[in-house]
Amino acid sequence: MSFSSRHGLLVCAFVASCASQDLPPASEPPPDSVVAGTIGVVVTAAGGGVVVAAMRPNGRAKEAGLRVGDVVHRYNGVSVLDPQQFYRLVLDSMPGSRAELELVRDGSLVHIAVPVEETDTALRG
Repeated sequence: MSFSSRHGLLVCAFVASCASQDLPPASEPPPDSVVAGTIGVVVTAAGGGVVVAAMRPNGRAKEAGLRVGDVVHRYNGVSVLDPQQFYRLVLDSMPGSRAELELVRDGSLVHIAVPVEETDTALRG
């Protein structure tokens, strides 16, 4: 048996052993897993922050008072530089916590606390 055949057999055996293990239901993350947060907004780049371009209708961000067009400068005290960094800060937030946003709306500084929800990672069919 060649090396590649043995390698293939080992991979098949590993996959089979993983498939036979009892895993928690898909709706329940394992106790040691990390669950990503979301506040339900889409942002675009803006000088010195990010602009809220869209948000989930009837979502927690809208209920908290966030509006399309708000320019977010700080997220939980951290200066927001670009959309990628903003999304990373949101994803790293603990679901169930509150995100403290410092933003500019119509030339005025506004502070809003938005509840962080669990990111929906369910597969869509």
